[in-house]
Order: sequence, then structure tokens, then C-alpha cells
Amino acid sequence: MRAFQRALVGSILLAVFLAAGPPAEIRLGKAPVPTLKADPAQIRAIERFFSARQSASVDRTRLKAVRGMMSGAALDGAVLAGDPGHVLTAFDFTDGAIERMGNGRFRVTVYLLFADRQGRVVESRDEALSFAGQTCTSLKVVNTMRWGSEEVEKSAHRLHVEQALDRADEFLQEWATKQTRLAAFSIEDVYPTGVNRVMIPTLQFAATAGKRGYDVVDAPIMIRRGSKGYMIEPRAN
Repeated sequence: MRAFQRALVGSILLAVFLAAGPPAEIRLGKAPVPTLKADPAQIRAIERFFSARQSASVDRTRLKAVRGMMSGAALDGAVLAGDPGHVLTAFDFTDGAIERMGNGRFRVTVYLLFADRQGRVVESRDEALSFAGQTCTSLKVVNTMRWGSEEVEKSAHRLHVEQALDRADEFLQEWATKQTRLAAFSIEDVYPTGVNRVMIPTLQFAATAGKRGYDVVDAPIMIRRGSKGYMIEPRAN
């Protein structure tokens, strides 16, 4: 009798389970909001504007064309193209940095890198820009950093390796002029690594004109002093 009762209770529970269906899945937290893909037309508008600014940094007579792509008050040439003698070598922004505002309007934050005519990086900055279609409606510099060589020169003087620093600078200028893309470099420091041997850490940048993004390589230069002065050591593969 008890066996029959247990079987009956089991049958009833099974019927209830089948009628109720499988248990609902419980999820903790919220599902991530899918990231909107950037509008290619907006990317082209940004690149077009910065391409014109790159051209104006090389030839200041082209600033008029840049201002023709903007609305509102005219901005100083140093804002649009950098200080005289400086070149807008690279600019970069991510898809996520573009914020849509509706009616074809959007905002974006862009990182800029400037170099002098010899290729030395002299300034980097962040800009906040607004666009209405292809027209830049506002531009604000939100952060600026000057890249100087004074501290490196002081270290080289203290270590009596000024000639090694000069040789590295000449080598990097030659490298920059040979590049098929826009190129720039920065000498970060100078260290003695042995008798008559010096290591000079550098950053080397390369970018395609008119296109966002750039490549940067951390490339230390090894220099040895010999009978003919300081010589660059070949880099190991």
C-alpha cells in the first residue's frame, strides 16, 4: 500500500512539473548595451577637416580653406595648424569617441600630435569638436602638453655625452626624412650602459596623411664611442 502511495505522489509531482514548464533563467545585473557603430560619413567629415588642417600646417596659405569648413568665429592659426614651424603629424580618435546628437550633429574628442620641421615631437593635445554634417561648429582645446628636450640635454651634459645625443638626433632626423608616411620622433632620456657606450630611448611615430591613427615604436638607440667619434650600433633583429 505504501509503495502504491509513493508512486501516486510521484506521478502527481511529475504532472505538476510538466504543466509548469522548465524553470525561468535568473540573470544577475543588466545586459550590456550594444555599442553603436560609428557612421562612416561622420568619420569622413572628421578626417576631411583634419586633413585640411594638416595641409595648412605645412602651408599656412591654406588656412582659409580650413576656416571655410567651419562656422562661427574664426580661430587663430596656431589653434588650427599649430605654432609657426610646427606640423600636424598625426591625429586619432576612436569610434566610441563619436557622440551622436541628432539631426546630423555629433561631437568627438580627438588627440593631436605636432612635430617641428626636423621631425621632433613638440606638442600633443586633446580637442573637443562639434559637427553639423560636414561643418565643424565648435572647437575647444581641452588639454595640451609640450614635449621639450631640456631635461634630456641636462642629463647628457651631466654625463658628458652631448655628442652622443647629437648623433642620435641626426640619426632620427635622417630616419624621419626617409619615411613615405608622416613621421616624427622623441628622445626620452640618455643612459650610460658601459664604458664608452650609451643607450638613448626614443619613440618613433608614423601616420598616413588625412587618416586617423598612427603607429608608435619604442626604439632605443645604442651608441658606442670609438676612434672616429660616436657611432650608432646596428639593431639586433
